[in-house]
Amino acid sequence: MGDYLPPACLAALAARSLKYARMPLARIRIQSEPCAAPVVSVVIATYNWSSVLRYAIHSVLWQTEQNFEILVIGDGCTDDSEAVTHSFGDGRIRWKNLPSNTGHQSAPNNAGIAMARGEFIAYLGHDDVWHPFHLESMIKAIRRARADFAASLVEWLGTTESNVRLLKNQFPCGRYDVVQALTPSGTMHRRYMIDKVGLWKDYRTIWRTPEADFQLRAYEAGMKYCTSREMTVFKFVSTFRKDCYHARRSDEQAHCVARLERDRWFVPREVARMARIHLRRLPMQLPKIPPPPEQTTPGWAVTQFRKLRGFRDE
Repeated sequence: MGDYLPPACLAALAARSLKYARMPLARIRIQSEPCAAPVVSVVIATYNWSSVLRYAIHSVLWQTEQNFEILVIGDGCTDDSEAVTHSFGDGRIRWKNLPSNTGHQSAPNNAGIAMARGEFIAYLGHDDVWHPFHLESMIKAIRRARADFAASLVEWLGTTESNVRLLKNQFPCGRYDVVQALTPSGTMHRRYMIDKVGLWKDYRTIWRTPEADFQLRAYEAGMKYCTSREMTVFKFVSTFRKDCYHARRSDEQAHCVARLERDRWFVPREVARMARIHLRRLPMQLPKIPPPPEQTTPGWAVTQFRKLRGFRDE
């Protein structure tokens, strides 16, 4: 399996992770007034899974970079997601619900982009968690490189029994790999980039995933990519959790947030857990997706992902 990391990569990741043990522990901060001109607009697309949404918002509010707005966009939500969003009482959070469900984060992301006022736009999945240093490290990276598009390293987490711990958003040889789509929760771009690249496309109209299509169009438009080289995103991959939109569990996110709040060694421990699997070449149980009838079949990958998550409307 090609996703196993070599020892040198793991050693470098472990060395960089040690600085997090010297950082202050995470603390959530509430601000009653909105930021007049936020540096970052954080877009959170969500659909009827309010228990995990709470932890995603929580992980934005504890960022060391506090000059942000949070745009929570419901994809036709019919649960209590709006109430959960407003429960934080933070003036930097805004809620919008689309009139109907579109089946992918593309439409909510586009709605968030239309509302965004920040210099940068960052994305966060409603079932993912950011390290408190995420926004600060991303802003430093994109400004230092004078880039248009930035990515952080992302730890993909499967269930405990699956042994899945993958490192995503790597830049081979220091360059963006146009073949591999970047995980959206670990990406940020300048807002003006949309004028040159366009919005996210509906998955039913393209054969690539919408994130891969969006990122490729940015690359082809001449946008400059950079990496923070920091593992600051922890992704609980929904396609690795069969029927998760029926179960709607949030215990893994709750545990992750609790550990980040009390354990200075959280990141080094995560790297150590990943190293154990990769160095021993332990089998990782990944879901199998049938190949499309034709390579360019529109919407195939997203349709299969939706089935794994428990949507039976395809």
